[in-house]
Amino acid sequence: MKNHLKELIAGSQQKRISYNDYMDAVLYTPNIGYYARAKEKVGPRGDFYTSGNVGDAFGRSLARWFVYLIKRCGVSPRIIEVGAGDGKLAYDILVYIKETEPQIWDSLTYVLVDGSPFHRKIQHERLGIFKQAVSAASLEKWTNVNGIVFSNELFDALPVYVIEKYKGALVEVFVTEKEGDLVEEREPLDNPDILSYLIERKITLNEKQRYEVPLNMIREYEKIVSCIESGILLTIDYGYTDREWKEPAHLQGSLRGYYRHQMIKDALKYPGDMDLTTHIHFDTLIEIGKRKDLSNRGLFLQNEFLLKAGILEELKDHQGTDPFSKTAKRNRAIRGLIVPGGFSEHFKVLLQSKNLADDVKVFPEW
Repeated sequence: MKNHLKELIAGSQQKRISYNDYMDAVLYTPNIGYYARAKEKVGPRGDFYTSGNVGDAFGRSLARWFVYLIKRCGVSPRIIEVGAGDGKLAYDILVYIKETEPQIWDSLTYVLVDGSPFHRKIQHERLGIFKQAVSAASLEKWTNVNGIVFSNELFDALPVYVIEKYKGALVEVFVTEKEGDLVEEREPLDNPDILSYLIERKITLNEKQRYEVPLNMIREYEKIVSCIESGILLTIDYGYTDREWKEPAHLQGSLRGYYRHQMIKDALKYPGDMDLTTHIHFDTLIEIGKRKDLSNRGLFLQNEFLLKAGILEELKDHQGTDPFSKTAKRNRAIRGLIVPGGFSEHFKVLLQSKNLADDVKVFPEW
């Protein structure tokens, strides 16, 4: 990977590359990028956990809510998971529907979209027993979708541009090479797409404040929205509203790495071997959604959303003494997902709909 980066830098006109191009290279270059390699990323042998990897309660809660949308809200039995990774979340959702809803099961289509050949291979190994499961490298085949489209930690893994207010002026932060090491370099901001984004979103920075500009997120989101004819769009991720971005705690931006379950502040360390991530811009998604005829059904903390979706229905009475029984482990996972200070406190859930009547109740009363 380091040789590849050196070639990219040497081949660029100014002998530097944007953070956007750096992240794209270290995360997605075929065969050697972090997400493109045949390597476990999630779980104890990976570099991070997701909500879907903390037992099966997260997936079963989503499935329970999906069933409600299909049975009570008139949503078609088609589920598309964008950025489906290793298929663990899809497996939990499918198992729940198979066990509890035979009629929906017979008419269900579940599409797992992921650009990684390694992930699609793992999906096939895990989900090959289900004829309802279909793997796809992209959304291109799926247009005029009626159903449920959702993502879990998709947008935080997309490349971003990094800007900063430095000595009173806006600069873009680039990546270059110096004496064999990757280092940052500041140059006056002149990227018209970044400038347009800042003007449109009315973004102003304080001195020494860093800010990630998510142009890739916008393109990917618009691509997803364009395929939806009617139904639900659910975005689960960590991120901030515009108001939260202005808080002092976020003045250094949010770009960071995760390597062997340790947070690494220096994004230039371990290129190709470390996950890179940023907090996403929820208000941007909401505003674009409005322009694309989506109705905003709410931005929730993840634990709040899970309670609305019925996660407490997964709790079971447990009289046994074995702390490692399936019931005991699931109950612990549920508590970890809903208690203050637990796993869910880092995540938000954006719920949007298209061509559903405004009076349709998208959450049941448990």
